[in-house]
Amino acid sequence: MTDIEQRLREAYESQHLPAPVRARTLAAIEEARHCQEGGGRVVSPQPCAGLSSQAEAAEVASPFSLPALSPAETEAPVRGAVASAPLRRRPRARFVTALAACLLLVLAAFGVYGVYQTPSAYVDIDVNPAIELAVNPFGVVIGADALNDDGRTVLDAVPVLHRSYKDAIDALMASEVFASYADADAFIDINVVSENDRLGSDLVAQSDAAMASMPCEHACQRTDADTRDAAAEVGLCVGRYQAAQELMELDPSYTLEDCASMSMRQLRDHIDACHSEGAGDEASIASSGSGAHQGRGGGHGGHGRHGN
Repeated sequence: MTDIEQRLREAYESQHLPAPVRARTLAAIEEARHCQEGGGRVVSPQPCAGLSSQAEAAEVASPFSLPALSPAETEAPVRGAVASAPLRRRPRARFVTALAACLLLVLAAFGVYGVYQTPSAYVDIDVNPAIELAVNPFGVVIGADALNDDGRTVLDAVPVLHRSYKDAIDALMASEVFASYADADAFIDINVVSENDRLGSDLVAQSDAAMASMPCEHACQRTDADTRDAAAEVGLCVGRYQAAQELMELDPSYTLEDCASMSMRQLRDHIDACHSEGAGDEASIASSGSGAHQGRGGGHGGHGRHGN
């Protein structure tokens, strides 16, 4: 007899019930116990088919009898205890998986955004308007700086940010404000600075293609980062800085301020003039040297003849 059954027996004995009712109730309990315990093992609590009608009547008649539990009610706590754990774990696992996926998406988005916002090349465009475009690894313009007032006028008239470099350079060349500076006498100098060889070559090719429709002369080439840094220190585009350095070397009377105020055409013309003067001086020196040599030779010859 189990502890619970013993307590039930004592509870029934403590009640002042008629003896016949008590006997029938105890008989029903014993019969139910034998049905539930077979050979020392506990079976699922099913109502015993052998319960006498007298025991049933006793259960109904007695106000102190406990209501019998149905099989579903008896098994419900056990099944619920077993099944509730997976049900609780599944939503939590789904939530963790969804959260991890969201975090990965956020990290990926920040990573792509970081790469998108990182300049991989710089393109200096100088005619008299001087501008510099920053290009990311995807070939998209993410920055545009005007290096003089004319450059600011051009950038105010032509939006170039977040456009592919090809679209941006084509839009610049097609704009009326840029065309007003790029007439037949102008000279456009484009310099590309990039450690990405493929991107740098693409930008030079796209610049050349855009310049092909312009009526003026142009030059497109790649330049190293050190030259760009040196030009940035004095506030000039790479092309203008290189031209200024060449002109000041040929004619020290020019200063960076003088070169900054000139157009690229004026700079190229002064450089060509210095080269022409240098070539003329060399020709004059060569001619003078030849004449002096001939004079000296004639004198010696005369002297020899005189000596004869």
